[in-house]
Amino acid sequence: MKKKILGLLIALGISIPTYASIAVSPTRIEINANKIRNNYVTAAVEVRGDNSKPVRFRAYPGYFTISDKGEMVLEDTKNDPNDISKKVRFVPSEFTVPPGKTQKLRINVANISSLPDGESRAILFLEDVQAKEIDVPTTSGIGAQLVLKTRVGVPIYVDKGKFVKKAEIETLDIVKGKDGLYTEMKILSKGNSKVRYIGKIQVIKGKKLITEYNLESKVIGCENSLTVREKIQTEKIKEAGDYTLRAVLSYYDQDGIKKNIKKDAILQITGEI
Repeated sequence: MKKKILGLLIALGISIPTYASIAVSPTRIEINANKIRNNYVTAAVEVRGDNSKPVRFRAYPGYFTISDKGEMVLEDTKNDPNDISKKVRFVPSEFTVPPGKTQKLRINVANISSLPDGESRAILFLEDVQAKEIDVPTTSGIGAQLVLKTRVGVPIYVDKGKFVKKAEIETLDIVKGKDGLYTEMKILSKGNSKVRYIGKIQVIKGKKLITEYNLESKVIGCENSLTVREKIQTEKIKEAGDYTLRAVLSYYDQDGIKKNIKKDAILQITGEI
C-alpha cells in the first residue's frame, strides 16, 4: 500500500533544485516606467524545461510584499494600490517546452498611468501542469509517494512617477554567539522603492586594514527595515585588543547613482573568540 503526499516546491528567483525540470532567465524583472512612452510596459523571460522530455507549463500572476527579514511574503490581493497582478498578462499563458528547448514568455503590464508613485509589484508563477510522483522510503512498512508540482516565481517590479531609493544603517552591534562573534545590523529603506545592496565588512586597527570580507546581498522593502546577522570572520586577526569594525554598503538610487553608506562599531578581541 502506498500513501500519496501532496508537495509543492516554490523557488522565488533563486536556483532551482536538480529534480525541478524548469529554469527561467532572468530570475527577476525590474522596469522604470518613466522611460516608457506608452501606457503599458513589456518584458520577456525564457523558460527551459527538461532535457529528456517535453514539459507543459502554465503562467499566472500573484502578489507579494518583502518582510523585515528580506523574504518574499505571498499575499492575497486586498486592493493594495501597489499590486499589479491584475494588470499583468502573459503570452502564452500555457505552453509546452520541447526537450532541451526554450520558450519565450512575453509579459505585458497595462494601464501604467493608474499606478501610484513609487514601486508596484507582482510575481509571475510558472507551474508544470503534470505532477511528478516520487517514491519515499518509510520505516512503517507502508510505502509513500510524494506528489510534487514544481512552481517557480519571478518577481516583477515597476517603478513609476516620483520614486525614491534611499537607505541608511540605523544600528550596527556586535553580539556573541555559541560559535563566535556576529554583526547584527538594522538597515532602513526610507524611500517608496526597494533597495538592493551589496556590502562588506572591514576590520581596522589604527589606520591599517586587517581583514575584509563580503556580506550576502539583500533587499530592503520600500519604507521598511531589514535586520541581518552574520558571523564575523576573525581568522586573520592575530592579536587581542580593540578594532574598528566598519560595515560598508553600496546601492543604486533612483537616478542610477551609486551610493555608499557606512557604520562603525568597536570590536573587542580577547583570547575567547
